[in-house]
Amino acid sequence: MRLNIVEVPSIKIPITSSPGFAKKDLSDFKLDACGLCGFGCRYCSSNSGNYLRINRAMFADLTEQQIGERLLPTDDPALMFIWPDYLDRLRDQLLKKKKEWGQGETLVFSMLTDGFSPHLIKSGTTEKSLRLMLEHTSFRIRVLTKNAIVGTSRWSRFFHEHRDRCVVGLSAGTLDDRWAKRVEVGTPSPTARLNALRKLQDMGVPTYGMLCPIFPDVLEKDQLEKLVDQIRPELVEHVWAEPFNDRQNWRAVRSGYQSGSYGYRWLTDVYEHGQKELWSKYATDLYVRLRDKADREGWLGKLRYLLYEDQITEHDSRMFEGLEGVLLQSNPDSDGKSRNPFLAALQN
Repeated sequence: MRLNIVEVPSIKIPITSSPGFAKKDLSDFKLDACGLCGFGCRYCSSNSGNYLRINRAMFADLTEQQIGERLLPTDDPALMFIWPDYLDRLRDQLLKKKKEWGQGETLVFSMLTDGFSPHLIKSGTTEKSLRLMLEHTSFRIRVLTKNAIVGTSRWSRFFHEHRDRCVVGLSAGTLDDRWAKRVEVGTPSPTARLNALRKLQDMGVPTYGMLCPIFPDVLEKDQLEKLVDQIRPELVEHVWAEPFNDRQNWRAVRSGYQSGSYGYRWLTDVYEHGQKELWSKYATDLYVRLRDKADREGWLGKLRYLLYEDQITEHDSRMFEGLEGVLLQSNPDSDGKSRNPFLAALQN
């Protein structure tokens, strides 16, 4: 996929706190190396996030000026926004900090974009970013990517050399490579990503599972269990998993399915026909199967099920008794408990 690369103004402070990921137990700080990465996943939450929304008009103007077309991230999965002075800003920020900065804390590379986008790797931005953080901070670096290149000899050696400072995860929510090619447009296939994860594990590199999101059709037959087995839960530090949450892009996700298929019909019923109780059942079934598998195999303590719980019904809420492995993600009420009364009743 040929990228449409557009230069946009850099953010002033590259490393910032990450309260959204702290709520997920993923990180305390975050570092993104670009404004919009080159992978073009149609379900990406960044496309509807504050950064791109607030700067929508300016970025559209810059895109038109630089490539001759007025494109938006939701229109063109090959669009990428880069920050020309990003490394200078990162270096300047780090030189003002003491080496002890980040001791006992985790920084994710990256949160809103993929720091292993091919353009960033080719330009040297990826490696320079990591080396700057390793040299000038004490953060533990959580690499989150969809690029199977991290499993190659060069990168696996890099992470093995810095295994005391780095943990690596490759996001995958399906085993269907053909579907992924249509929806995760610029990424390596799920098969390639999962193979890369296992190569890192075989090298002794710390890893984690990132099954986010797991799509509804994966619950058909035993696909979910096969997907979980591929990350080798016994070897990872933690397993994060999440149901698909509509981010105003369900039509783009549906376009990846054949008309009449289970996934196509499910997205139509839930988001076009408003049958939200189907979403509740799916999110609940997903949790129960993950929890039961983890319990049988002895890794329940590693499970981090990310649940935006607003639409969980009273009937389905009963299956979350004990909330084992569940991290509620919706904004809480003033008392700190869930705004969903059925889930709030389960909280201590």
